[in-house]
Amino acid sequence: MTRHGVPVLLGFFLLWVVLDRSATELGSTMGEGGWIVCALVIVTGVAIEVFVFGRTLRGAAVGIGLRPGRRNIVAWAAAGSAAMLLYYPAYSLVTGTPVALRDDWLALLPGLFLQAGIAEEVVFRGFLFHHLRGAWPFWRAATLSAIPFVAVHLLLFATQDFSVALASVLWSLILLFPLSWLFEVSRGSILAPAVVHFAVQGSIKVVAVPGEALPTLAIGWMAVSALVPWLYFRLRPSGSKPA
Repeated sequence: MTRHGVPVLLGFFLLWVVLDRSATELGSTMGEGGWIVCALVIVTGVAIEVFVFGRTLRGAAVGIGLRPGRRNIVAWAAAGSAAMLLYYPAYSLVTGTPVALRDDWLALLPGLFLQAGIAEEVVFRGFLFHHLRGAWPFWRAATLSAIPFVAVHLLLFATQDFSVALASVLWSLILLFPLSWLFEVSRGSILAPAVVHFAVQGSIKVVAVPGEALPTLAIGWMAVSALVPWLYFRLRPSGSKPA
């Protein structure tokens, strides 16, 4: 891994525990406590960077990806996310199933963005992938980051139906690579991958459909949101290419 391999792994698992346990304790399945979850993750990430890796406070914040994104990359991330969201009206049109937004959808969006977008990207891209990328080429670093990612997500098999847990893990694994690439071409900013992560994970939580239609809607969304982000590999800012 890296010469700091063990501290990186321990730091990652600590960040994951903070993310997972705080969301669980707050009952923040829909981002209701997203601002608290996000704050705890950021504080923990900065503390690890300062006390374990010897960064300054500013360097620690930048190190976990809290820096402005490249505007063109953020714009492409937003445009791609908007295009993916057209799946919902298309699904409604093709199947005749009414697809609406929850009554409280607008109030949920900030918390979902902070939790599913910023907090998760700090853990997986800002901390884990960033440290691995310091020692390995892009594809190797991204692949290595999948190992601890799968390890922490094995808990899903203890709390969910096997097929649901397996689909969730595979879906997230497929997404891991384009999100890592967005982080790469953003030169270490989590903003662009956070936008996509938020759209992918948050949108399915704020739509409302008849109960019997939800599995089909969800399967279609998983397929669309797992495959379309791979088009981001077409983004080739000067000096950036996967190695």
